[in-house]
Amino acid sequence: MDFQDQQQMPIDDLTICFTTFNSIRTMPRALAAARALSKNIVVVDSGSTDGTLDLCHENHVAPVHRDWTTMKEQIEFAMSFCSGTTWTLVLDSDEIVLDDLASSIRTAMADAKPDETGFEMNRVTWLHGRPLRHTFQPEWRLRLIRSDVGVVRSDTAGVHYRFEVTSGRASRIDGVLRHDAWIDVGDMLARGVRWSNATGRAATRGGRITNVCFNPVIAFLKQLLLKRAFLDGWRGWAAAGAVAVGTLCKHIAIMERRGLEKERAKGGVEPEDS
Repeated sequence: MDFQDQQQMPIDDLTICFTTFNSIRTMPRALAAARALSKNIVVVDSGSTDGTLDLCHENHVAPVHRDWTTMKEQIEFAMSFCSGTTWTLVLDSDEIVLDDLASSIRTAMADAKPDETGFEMNRVTWLHGRPLRHTFQPEWRLRLIRSDVGVVRSDTAGVHYRFEVTSGRASRIDGVLRHDAWIDVGDMLARGVRWSNATGRAATRGGRITNVCFNPVIAFLKQLLLKRAFLDGWRGWAAAGAVAVGTLCKHIAIMERRGLEKERAKGGVEPEDS
């Protein structure tokens, strides 16, 4: 078998896992790309009704149901099915392994040094069919890990998560992990508000007047100027604005929670709904 054939064969010693919920918009491409890498696919679903489950069955993948708790716990549950292979690739349902990244994954696994137990890849967000080449960049994500040393960490709200390796080290590989996060700007704003509110309800810092006034501006300028989001055209401006909106919502949620906690501690009575 020559090198070209090897690059097209599924990798036996790799399991790819997804967590899904009504993910039919993005899963066809994500699953197709994953199946080109490995036939060992794990899908943990939390109650999809949009055709996601049918798509899995059509591709000979048997989804496992788990009621939603937190993102961290969903991923940990999915990873519990990956111990049969040396390597695990953890993907969101809106992430697609592009060809250049797939080639790098194959090379990394074949040439991994004994102390290389994980590999980071650069995630690039797409909006309306085009990549944001500057906004959020670079966005290195540890996603390819040795199955026996990978752990999931998250914030107190269980919204934002990351992976760590308990031994060895993580290296970086070339290629792009495509992130089809949003349908449009409206979806981008709605998701940002929802996740920011969830984060704000559990956060222990922020929520002060200075945070509400200045943090959204700082977040906007960081993307627009430091990351040079303006070079992505109107898409970059929109994404930077969405980051600012999310930051504002998070600190308003923290402010609300802290204000109510102080009122209750003083024995204040909350006003009735009008």
